[in-house]
Amino acid sequence: MNLNFFPINIDFDKYQISTEQYSDERIKELRQKHNKTHSFFRVGDKIYISNSQEKNEISLGSIEEVKTFIDADITESLIKHVFFRTFKNHFSDRIPIDFYPFRFFSINEKDDLILSLLPQDLKGKISYKKLIEVQLRKIELNGKVQFGFVINTDRNWIFTKSCKELNAEGFDLNQVEVIHSEILPGMKNILAPNEELIGIISEIQGNNAILNTNSGNECIPLSELFIRKTHFNICNYLNFKIGPDACSRLFDVIKNRKNNIYSAEYTFEEIGRIARGLFLEIGSKKKILFQNKDGFCFTVTSQPLQIQNSIDLKSPTFIFDYPATKYSKSPDKGLNDFGPYDSTTFDIKSPNILCICHQSNRGTFSNFLAKLKDGDANSKFFKKGLQKKYELYDIKLNIKEISNYTVTEYFNAITDHIRNSNQPKPNIAIVAIPENFKKEKDQDNPYYKIKAKLLSLEIPVQFITVEKIEFCNEYIMNSIALQIYAKLGGTPWVLPTHPSVDREIIIGIGHSWIRSNQFKGAEQNRIVGITTFMSSDGQYILGEKIKDAQYDNYFQELLNSLNESIDSISKEQGWNDGDTIRLLFHIFKPIKSIEFDVISELVLKKSKFKIQFAFITISKLHPYLMFETNQNGIPDNNGKIKGKYIPDRAQNIILDPETCLIQMLGAKELKTSKHAMSSPIQIKILRPKNQIQNKELEKLLYHDLSHITQQIYAFTYLSWRGFLPSEEPATMLYSNLISNLLGKMRYVPTWDADILNYKLKRKKWFL
Repeated sequence: MNLNFFPINIDFDKYQISTEQYSDERIKELRQKHNKTHSFFRVGDKIYISNSQEKNEISLGSIEEVKTFIDADITESLIKHVFFRTFKNHFSDRIPIDFYPFRFFSINEKDDLILSLLPQDLKGKISYKKLIEVQLRKIELNGKVQFGFVINTDRNWIFTKSCKELNAEGFDLNQVEVIHSEILPGMKNILAPNEELIGIISEIQGNNAILNTNSGNECIPLSELFIRKTHFNICNYLNFKIGPDACSRLFDVIKNRKNNIYSAEYTFEEIGRIARGLFLEIGSKKKILFQNKDGFCFTVTSQPLQIQNSIDLKSPTFIFDYPATKYSKSPDKGLNDFGPYDSTTFDIKSPNILCICHQSNRGTFSNFLAKLKDGDANSKFFKKGLQKKYELYDIKLNIKEISNYTVTEYFNAITDHIRNSNQPKPNIAIVAIPENFKKEKDQDNPYYKIKAKLLSLEIPVQFITVEKIEFCNEYIMNSIALQIYAKLGGTPWVLPTHPSVDREIIIGIGHSWIRSNQFKGAEQNRIVGITTFMSSDGQYILGEKIKDAQYDNYFQELLNSLNESIDSISKEQGWNDGDTIRLLFHIFKPIKSIEFDVISELVLKKSKFKIQFAFITISKLHPYLMFETNQNGIPDNNGKIKGKYIPDRAQNIILDPETCLIQMLGAKELKTSKHAMSSPIQIKILRPKNQIQNKELEKLLYHDLSHITQQIYAFTYLSWRGFLPSEEPATMLYSNLISNLLGKMRYVPTWDADILNYKLKRKKWFL
């Protein structure tokens, strides 16, 4: 298996480098005076100095000896600076747009997808080009540290016509989002101008624009402003400049080309070509020597790293009864054969369901409900229907009609049923909505307003679009029934657990920032925190929301939430003094080290238990790609080959003792041949530096990467949104779904998220 990682060759264990004591004033002074010949960077309380000019005799700082691999932070920074300067010397015609990650656009005409489609006056002004990104990474193979460059590609818009030019052409700039572009001091012809999304144009005054920004109205020269490079803005300009038909053809070409250029096979070959261009002398196989005057030097291997350092991951078996005597390799078959896991204890055996549809679709909707309840005799997967498949006694369907697709109509239907019906309050609602609701802005979207209304009454809701009802097939019906049972509080299946004296709780921690907009200076000092708790067999124990909090107060709010939840779980599960409790915290992306600080304090407070814990990030926001060149792909439903060069699901690579990559979408999981390159998820056990010196706490850290990786892989089969495995484990999926919904519903004036901390906290209302 290949990784898009190109090893750096360093054949010395130590080197010398000049240093000075760090201060803001000193590093600024050094850069102003010597930036053309030297690089300066900070590590800890020192400034490190690299001289790139062999003829320069300026002596700065004092010499210090550094260990190449032990002092990895210093070595990494030095590699970045030496690479940057060597690149500038070898490719003087290219101006990088970022120092790190190091990014630059291809200058090859063939890498501009729209060049041939533009009139002469737009060529070079507007383009859709290949963007190359190079990141430095450190891995550990067989106990040995290895530095390397990770290469990725993307396609981005380039739009170099200023708003001054657009205004002169007669293009309407009113209410257009714009970027302020300026060259950073000393960076002319070294780095591309710095760009910041600043605001919206409200008025043109001569050669200036009045902008609505987060700092109030600002007057900025049109020559310094550029339209935001979004599909909407580019399309508007091209419609104006070349007409709708030509614009439409241009975007069609981009869409059709993407299927190929984002495929795994093309990506692998493209990355290889880039590596050879970056790391080999032009026209030869000789490696470029990256070096500075002080003798620090390295070369880079132009072939990607081949690696087979993996864990043998097993797909789980699914359990459908408490004694674990009923099990199946297929969750759907297990439900058909045995019924749900908690069938004997589930307490809503005759759910009362409120169903809302438009009066013009009453017939279609009622037919859909009948099939949902009783199943389809001609179906392969959904013969039994919701009632029999989930072993319910009866399902009471109460249909309410609306005459218009307005929030008021939906609200009236809900209120009328609650107030005037002699039925008990609904256990769940099924609501038909039009597809165009999805296009509404979050603050005006009826979907979120209706959801907030029902949840405020402690009624989970299952939405379905009107368009989908008419053509609803067995696969959709099957997934909807699964979601309804989970939203009612049911547990369809669980995972097997291995005998252990340790108790284990898996906790997903999610969060979302609250910010007014995406413009420069937007206030984002409030945060919503989410915690979801699951047992080691995958049962959803409860979900907790941390109220909106100032960032400075988030630590205490999160600590209080975790403390109360663990106290509650310990009582319910009968934890005894002295029990070993393993807490595995899953988080998408750490907010600096704040969650680790919270967990550390929590562990120290729970002294009556022997607590082990691990703090684990699970993310797709990393630069790694895995390629299996022996994978020739498989036919999709149309007979076209899909998944070529993509590793099978569960294939994985251990990057170091704390990090593993897992491929979640293999060739079999891809829907069609049009599916682009599928990237793995990265699992990383964190060890924040500020805590390592606490030896007592260090003893409590859980280190078993194999156990954690296998468990996370198994938890991808627990989404209960459908029967196919997810790309992320249920802990993270649930936290992210909740966080996203809460972020959207906060625009609803009457919504109070505290309602979720009562009867709904143990139900999967967010699916």
